[in-house]
Amino acid sequence: MWFYLLVGAIGLLWYYMKKSYSYWDNLNVPVLPPTFPFGHLDPFGRKHFAQILKDAYDAFKKKSDFSGFYFLTSPRLIPLNLDVIKHILIKDFNNFSDRQVYYNEEDDPLSAHLFSLRGDKWRSFRQQLSPTFTSGKMKMMYPLVVGQTEPLNQYLRKHMNSGPMDFKAVCTRYAADVIGIAAFGIECNCLKHEKTEILRMSDLFFNFNTIMSRLKFFFFLTFEGLAKKMRLRFNDQELEDYFMRIIKDTVKHRESGKVDRNDFVKLLLQVKNNKENSVGNKMTFNEMAAQAFIFFVGGYETTSMTMQYCCGELARNQDMQERVRQEVREVLKKYNGELTYEAVHELTYLKQCIDETLRMYPPGFNLFRAATNDYKVPNSSLLIPKGMQIFIPVYAIHMDPEIYPNPHIFDPERFSAENVQNRHPMAHIPFGDGPRNCIGMRFAMMELAVAISNIVNNFKLTLNPRTQTPFKFDPKEINIYPEGGMWIDVQELKA
Repeated sequence: MWFYLLVGAIGLLWYYMKKSYSYWDNLNVPVLPPTFPFGHLDPFGRKHFAQILKDAYDAFKKKSDFSGFYFLTSPRLIPLNLDVIKHILIKDFNNFSDRQVYYNEEDDPLSAHLFSLRGDKWRSFRQQLSPTFTSGKMKMMYPLVVGQTEPLNQYLRKHMNSGPMDFKAVCTRYAADVIGIAAFGIECNCLKHEKTEILRMSDLFFNFNTIMSRLKFFFFLTFEGLAKKMRLRFNDQELEDYFMRIIKDTVKHRESGKVDRNDFVKLLLQVKNNKENSVGNKMTFNEMAAQAFIFFVGGYETTSMTMQYCCGELARNQDMQERVRQEVREVLKKYNGELTYEAVHELTYLKQCIDETLRMYPPGFNLFRAATNDYKVPNSSLLIPKGMQIFIPVYAIHMDPEIYPNPHIFDPERFSAENVQNRHPMAHIPFGDGPRNCIGMRFAMMELAVAISNIVNNFKLTLNPRTQTPFKFDPKEINIYPEGGMWIDVQELKA
């Protein structure tokens, strides 16, 4: 009897696997061979997810406008054609306005933020929060960013004679201090103290370097309905308690009238107290807290990764580092030695270096979208059904040799005004594009320009042999950390 039950179970498993993994074949969409039960995922950390998407892009880009993908046993679609991607992100955005990312307002209030919200609520919050990231508001918050450069210099001076410096630590500490003061109005002092609570909480949120943590991440992306029924939380309770306490204390101080700072909290309070959203309710405290939380999380991780990769490339390319340094010093002379808001925007070559870094190492290496309606793809027989999740392979596009010759070579000249104008607008999308692009893009670019210009002006960076070159993504991480770390020798320059 047990033999027949076993044979029956194997038969059912075989049937389920064959049915699950025949979806794209039935639609004549090319797909790389999946492996049951993970599909195209690798929870064991042998290959980074960015590279997995790139494999599909490279295999089928010349043959098709699409590739299929299996997230566990669930089908996903990868658009390979830049014109199709433009339709999804911009032209036909109303059919792809959502990200199917897990959130649970009741049991996990910090998860209900601008990145994960959908439908009318997302539109309302996006409309209300967009004015907080205008040029005028960025200029208002600029002193908070530039104010962290001296602690950064002090940190580099303190540690530069102790051997090569782990620039992940340098950049995450700087990013935490900037986002802490800008998002919550608090002095995190990560550059002054080795151990701080905010860094521990950040590590708690971004810890995906174990098989179980990766499987948990995949589960929430695949079985959202089940997770909500089970009242599961994506964010740890300790993490929620910490950020809720910070935000409550900050709001209490602000509403007492004793403190007034030109930061994100002030702008959020203006939205919360003065504007109604399109669903007829004012922004609640929990909703405001969730937006402050995602501003911290998004600004902390993406900015610090880009900063360390850019510093690494400048350390590896001394001629480019010197060119940035000379540009910074010429601009500083023009502004009497002060790195003003206007001065930062004249650092043209530095911006090209940052853009090239974002091309080679995009923190948002994959853009999530979900079809909100059945959608017939223009000039194609493919119908994308409502609910289908879309993976836009940003890293693969950025490393396409037909778009960027010798894509593994760091070349800021790719982003001269003339070269940018001659490329497809979807060929460089590190912040996404369209109505659902990264709302904090201007803040991130401002923060990066301030930090890197300050470092290069005051210090010489040299890549330490301990750093693996060329830089590779650590396959055991969800994010694109450099495998083995970014180790740089730092030498202070004479004034």
